[in-house]
Amino acid sequence: MRIAAFFLLFLGLFSCGTPANRPVDAFIWDQLRAHEDPDRVEPVGTCDADEFLAAMERFPWHEQAREARRIKKNSPTLSVTDLKTDRSLFISAAVDDNDRLGYFVGYVYPAEAGMRAPRRVSIYEVERMDAIREMVVVFFRRDEVALKRLLGEHPKYMEARDHAGWEKYLKTKQKFI
Repeated sequence: MRIAAFFLLFLGLFSCGTPANRPVDAFIWDQLRAHEDPDRVEPVGTCDADEFLAAMERFPWHEQAREARRIKKNSPTLSVTDLKTDRSLFISAAVDDNDRLGYFVGYVYPAEAGMRAPRRVSIYEVERMDAIREMVVVFFRRDEVALKRLLGEHPKYMEARDHAGWEKYLKTKQKFI
């Protein structure tokens, strides 16, 4: 009995300092405007597919992309995170020298076991918002195969490891447990 009590006390002491990564069946979203500090972005709240799609429609993509180019700051971005699967989808916008609007869609997902970084990021160039809407719907369905197929129809901009965002993500997730 003493051994079991000691083990439970030991486990409790060492698990208090680190955020747990328990599945939460919720989607949260946030937005980053051109002038904002990306390290200070907080979730707007929980959402479903229709609410996120409505936020995408309301977001001033062209205006924010122009401002970002003018002040040489962040690309305007909307992102949604599935707290159950630890995956995120983000949409960023930019304008070129001719004021043509283009989008980047990023998919953040857990890395394979044994990788140094806990997550990977794949970013694609997407020209049309209707293609992005379809990706969002599939993301909310949690259909990773279909999402990767849709993303694969577009040119890959880059792929990277996400080292820095994991701890911040876990702290944010704790607010919704």
